[in-house]
Amino acid sequence: MARERDNAGSAVARLLERPLAREDMAAAAARLAQSAARQERDAAGAFVFRLGEEWLGLPAGLIDEVLELRPVHRLPHRRDAVLRGLVNVRGRLTVCVALPALLQTGAPAAARAAVARRLVVLAASEGALAFEADEVHGSHRYDAGEIRAVPSTVAHALARFATGVLPWGERRIGLLDAGLLLHALNRQIS
Repeated sequence: MARERDNAGSAVARLLERPLAREDMAAAAARLAQSAARQERDAAGAFVFRLGEEWLGLPAGLIDEVLELRPVHRLPHRRDAVLRGLVNVRGRLTVCVALPALLQTGAPAAARAAVARRLVVLAASEGALAFEADEVHGSHRYDAGEIRAVPSTVAHALARFATGVLPWGERRIGLLDAGLLLHALNRQIS
């Protein structure tokens, strides 16, 4: 009986120790690469922030940095609701915009004691832009299959820039089209 177990054990050992055929290794590598590519394609990242009562998301790659608020210096002879002025970001004058004015999200929500407003700097190809967010959550990874259609009850201006709605716990994040948003901002401030 012990001898049969030794023979069976050595047969298993021989099976496990045998070299893999090149075709088997190539097929396994192709399956892994295809799976990784599918996961990368289906996964996305959003930078989540709040304006007023609205939770919004921009593509995470668009965000350059998040800072404490800085004084915004108004530009003389410019009374545009979207253009707030200039802000000093690490020695560079950066255009500061009012996203709530563009998106028509309404007045800022009542101040929350534990949450500090932040200055968000966007790394746009046309030049850096900054905006003030009422609250910043940060980066959030999600599966592209989770995105839902924008409901018809969303305000018209916000719906124009939204590509979808992402469930996030009990909240919903309005995902913004970065290209469309940057284009509209650049048109407003030029």
